[in-house]
Formats: sequence, structure tokens, C-alpha cells
Amino acid sequence: MSEEPPAEGTELQRQDAIKQHHLPANLNKLYLKAEAAMELRNWSYAVSLLQAILMKEPGFLDGRKRLRLASVKENEGKRGVKLGGEALKVMKMQSQVKKDPIAVMNALEKEVLASDPYNAQGNELLYQAAEAAGLFMTAGFALETVIEGDPNNIKFYHKLGDYYMDREAFEEAAVTFGKIVEKDRTDLTASKKYKDATAKGSIASQKWDSDGDWRDLLKDKDASADLESEGRAAMTADQLQIQVERLSAEYAEDQNNIDVTKRLAATYEELEQFPEALQFYEWAYHLSAKDPALEKKVADIREIVNSGQLDELRRFVEENPEHPDIEQYKAQLAEAQKGQMDQLIAESQERVDRNPTDNELRFELGERLFNADQYREAIKHLQQAKRSPSLRIKVMNMLGLCYDRMGMTDLAASQYEEAISEIQIMDDTKKELLYNLALLYEKLGTEEKYLECLKEIYAVDYDYKDVAERVEQSYGG
Repeated sequence: MSEEPPAEGTELQRQDAIKQHHLPANLNKLYLKAEAAMELRNWSYAVSLLQAILMKEPGFLDGRKRLRLASVKENEGKRGVKLGGEALKVMKMQSQVKKDPIAVMNALEKEVLASDPYNAQGNELLYQAAEAAGLFMTAGFALETVIEGDPNNIKFYHKLGDYYMDREAFEEAAVTFGKIVEKDRTDLTASKKYKDATAKGSIASQKWDSDGDWRDLLKDKDASADLESEGRAAMTADQLQIQVERLSAEYAEDQNNIDVTKRLAATYEELEQFPEALQFYEWAYHLSAKDPALEKKVADIREIVNSGQLDELRRFVEENPEHPDIEQYKAQLAEAQKGQMDQLIAESQERVDRNPTDNELRFELGERLFNADQYREAIKHLQQAKRSPSLRIKVMNMLGLCYDRMGMTDLAASQYEEAISEIQIMDDTKKELLYNLALLYEKLGTEEKYLECLKEIYAVDYDYKDVAERVEQSYGG
């Protein structure tokens, strides 16, 4: 084994802190060969090289992540044709976890996960073996892999979030519980745990405790007391600026510290200083060896920055119609809008290509294609995303819009009708669906059904769009 890295950070971070520069020369050479093989899309060769490295350095988590990616790429298009042999192999390895967890991890990588990287039983056993070996970040990564293969498995999201909380990996826990909340706003347990993880993560990063002098860092003593009582649920702009200064000093000492870089980016984001946030998120993504979560964050923040620039140009065009060069500015605006949309679609397509089973990414791509008036291309991605229970209603609404724009009003109506039948309460989503369906019935000339939809909305929300005007006109009002 190579020399252990410095013991810094939480228990979770200390255990799996081996990085490429910690590898001995012979293993580092193998790793560079593996990276070159991946660049050439020689996935099977990359898999064999990375397996050999992990045999010697099981705590090299970045290498295991690259191995998993190579295995996924190697097996694209092969899923669904497994013969069930992996389950038997996993069962045979189960009894060896306590005796020799590292051997179990190596066997799993070669005999199960190389051919079926998302295998739930194999990854669960990897989780158990890694935990027994003290490789706690690897254990968390095993659960993350199960979720990547089955993005709608909320049970595993909770298991992963609780695991990170138990290990005091509050940042990872907050990300995990945040994803649950994004999928299901009614999951109050996940919402509470997200707030707890965020608060505890802030406290840990600031090294605040009851005996410390963290209050001296704050300019507002009353705000200090409020923050303490609320468990650090929020920070004022002044407090965030103090945090930026502290993190900037840490960053100046080590610009390759990914944790400091991510916290600095997140603080700029909270301050709504999005260009600065984008700069640090992009660097954190580079340091992370292309973490998908950071990639998504970079894309989101870049969209905010670009949209802000577009809004400024749009406002200038609207407010200066007599400007001598107004036509030139209008052309620039149109070109910039198209460029941003093309970039968003390309980014979404790339993420879908890497994670073809992620229905949320499919929906995002379908939505962006719809916004670009590319309805045919949007439909095929939306139809796949419809398989997700948490996205199903939103997808059917967008499919209906696609069919409507393409003149297939009967297909659009069937999507709206199906979605409406699955919603039991009259919420905003159901109102929107009923309104869209009413407009379709109007096009189809089915007056009775058109009014039925509008009256359902009218009965609970008089002010919804122009429903009242349409309904009352039907009575001669």
C-alpha cells in the first residue's frame, strides 16, 4: 500500500482520501493508461486496468468511480439480457464479508459489477464490504450507484442520506435529501433532514460549537442569537460575505481543495453573485473528475448567468426602439437566444447519453426541445420519462402540448384526459390540464366537453386565467 494521505476532514472523508498523487509510480502509470483508454473509448481495457489498481489500492475512490463509468459504457445496450448468474455469485460472497471484505470488493468488481454495474444486490454487498473495511465513502458510492441505476427508488435515497448523516458527511447528506425533496415536495421527512444536514454542515465548516468564539465573527450580535436558536437555517448577506472572505483565504492556500471550492461557489450562489459562483463551480467540477451533480450545478448556474445577460439585452431593445442600431441589437438578441437554447439542448443530450436510464434527465431534454419548437424530437424523450411515477403527470401535460402544436389534437386530448384522471385534488396542475383540455375541445368543436372542463375550474377558482369570462359568455353574460 502507498503512504496514507493526511487525516483531515470528517471520518467519512479521512477513510477514502487516497488521490491519484498518492498512488505509487507503477499504479499511477496504470491509471494514466486507463484514462487514455477511456479517451479512446476502449472501455474493456480501461476496466481491466482500473480493476488492477483497485486490487492494490481499494481506497482509491476516484479510480472506482472511473471504473464504474467504464463498466457502464462497456455494457450500454446489453442491460436486460442477464441470465441471473450474478445473484448466485453475490449470495456466495455474502458469507465472506466479515472475514475478508477487501477480497469481496475485488471479486464483486470482477465477477458482477464489470458486466452489470447497476446490479442492486452487487452494489448493496459492495456497500456492506466497504463499510466493514472502513472505506465509508466507497460504501456511500455503492448506494449512489444503485440510485443511478434506479433513479426513482426513494427508499435508497433515504438510506443513502441517513448513512451520510450517521457519518457526519453533512454536505453529501444535504445533496441526497435535497434530491428527494425535488422529486417529492410532500416528503416532509426528507425536507426536515435536508434542513438539518444543511445547518449541521454549515456549523461543521465554520467549526462552531458551544465553547467556541464564532459569534465574534458576526457583526450583528442579535442575528448571532437568532442563528443559534434556528440551527443555522439561514445567513444574512453580511454573514455570507464574512464566509466568502474566510473561504477565499482557505482557497488561496490550496486551490485544489474541492470542499473549499464547492463551499465558496455555494456561498456566492446564496449571495446571488452568479458569475463568481459559476467560476468556482466549474473549477470544482474539474477537480471532482466530472461529478454528475456538479456538472448539473454548473449547467444550472450558467443558464442563470446567460439568462441575466439576455434579459439585459432584451430590456435594452425594448426600452430603446428608436436607437439607430436597434435592428443590429435585435439580431444579436435573436442569435444569443438561439445560441443559449442550442447549448442547453446539447448539454442535456450529453447528460442523457451518459445516463440513459435517468428519467429526470430525459424530461429535462424533452422540455428544452419543446421550448425550441422541436416537438418530434421532444416526444421520444418524454415518452420514456413518462415511466417515472414522480414525473408522469408533468410529462403527460408536455406531451399533450407537443401533440397539440403538431396538430394531433385527438392524441393531445387523450394525454390530458389520462393525466386528469390520475389527479384526485383540484390543484394548480389539474387546473392547467383542464384548461389545456378545454382549449383542445374548443378546437375539436365539442362545445359540451369544452364547457365541462371550464366549469370544473370555475367552481373552485373564479380568477383562473380567462375561465370566468368564457363560462359566463356561454350563458349569454
